Amino acid sequence: CKMVREQILASVDAEFAKDQLLLLTKIWYLHPNGQLPAYEWALGDVNPPVHAWAAWRVFQIDRKQRGDQGDLAFLERIFHKLLLNFTWWVNRKDPQGRNIFQGGFLGLDNIGVFDRNAPLPNGVWLSQADGTSWMAMYCLNMMQIALELACHNRVYEDMATKFFEHFLSIAQAMTNIGGDGHGVGLCDEGDK
Repeated sequence: CKMVREQILASVDAEFAKDQLLLLTKIWYLHPNGQLPAYEWALGDVNPPVHAWAAWRVFQIDRKQRGDQGDLAFLERIFHKLLLNFTWWVNRKDPQGRNIFQGGFLGLDNIGVFDRNAPLPNGVWLSQADGTSWMAMYCLNMMQIALELACHNRVYEDMATKFFEHFLSIAQAMTNIGGDGHGVGLCDEGDK
């Protein structure tokens, strides 16, 4: 929903859309640890990490309307804030360090038999194909932003490489959870 709203806003008023994206990254919303708020009734919950995708799309729409190189200051500003959020995801939602992500409202529905944000009993954890795929997409979005910024400032080249490598690590983990070349992936071939 947030993604669609920002694209529509960008088509009508790109400055307002950029302001809305930056608003959630301000110090009164973005937690010092990098977590973005989820929604009004539970700010600490987790939603899919789509902020980078929305920022990239708004930048593209705005650039097309302006007919120039685009608002690089906006893109750079939001990129630095999203670095904090990306790090939060890696540190908080991949506690085993396996590039397999978990927790929160990361699927196609928000109804479950248990609270996906709360720890499960007896040290059990829930690895999610959807959460992991969202993070792979997050890597690609951050890489695209870094590549655009690198066209104007070579400092961002290393960041683009970092996100590409992280994407490859997630892709490897999705196809081989066991890590030994004989593990199972997040998709079961038997039940598709």
